[in-house]
Amino acid sequence: MLNRRNLAALMTAFVLSVLTAAPVGAAKPVKPPAPMPGGERPLTPDELAASDRKIAGAEAYIASVDASGQDLVALSCVTPTGSTTSATTQACYVPQAYLPVEARDQTFGHYCGPAVGQVIANYSWAMKSGVNKYTQGRIAGWMKTDANGLTNAPELEDGLESGTIGSPRRPAGWDWVVSGLSDLDRDGTTADELQNYVRSNVSGSKMPLAIPVKPHSPWSSYHLSSWPKAVNSPGHWIAAYGWYSYWTGTTFARIYYTDSSRDEGGSTGKFWNPTRDIAALVMQHTKRFVW
Repeated sequence: MLNRRNLAALMTAFVLSVLTAAPVGAAKPVKPPAPMPGGERPLTPDELAASDRKIAGAEAYIASVDASGQDLVALSCVTPTGSTTSATTQACYVPQAYLPVEARDQTFGHYCGPAVGQVIANYSWAMKSGVNKYTQGRIAGWMKTDANGLTNAPELEDGLESGTIGSPRRPAGWDWVVSGLSDLDRDGTTADELQNYVRSNVSGSKMPLAIPVKPHSPWSSYHLSSWPKAVNSPGHWIAAYGWYSYWTGTTFARIYYTDSSRDEGGSTGKFWNPTRDIAALVMQHTKRFVW
């Protein structure tokens, strides 16, 4: 049986529950949208359209040179002629191409983006060995590196635009573009796409690419050759300047790149990795690149 004290306590609890309860039918909190890979902003419709155009152009270039054998012709690969089947031919070298870039060491721990910008700007302006067109600090301003504490792909694209505009090696009508790396042909890998993009940019346009990767995650089976020790890095930019061989599904195809990370856990200089590895490292990070 309820006594007066218990009844009063129950009435008080009931009033408090009414006052603090959510209204019937109130909407549940909306789950915020998932962030983009690496925390970067989505690309605008114009940026996506520019990426689509560049990818289509790269695919057309690759189809053209593959059909014509242009890569082999450039290497003076001799084709047997005449009626005999035992014609002596010169050895054909593996198709490959490289741009004359020079690595730069990043001046601060978060300046891998500006260092890549410096490498590409120096190449684009045909600077002499050891001479920089712009300081990394100036390039960092264009890329908003200090403001953001890192360099995102859209801002790195802005920095490359500013750093190469008017330069003698920049092709007429050139536009730096952010693209996403994806398995367009649904063959289970993005390495074939990446190899073709590097081939198109380096051999067709004579321009390097800026590629963001996880350089050596402790939880990954892949790592940059310039980062022999595992490190929990938020991400790292490298400049791709060369390629070796066509993609055949093996580790024979390579991408050559500069690194700037001597004081950040990696190395500074020129290196190469199988394209398979670099494609995997891109997919572990933002899944983007700038070309």
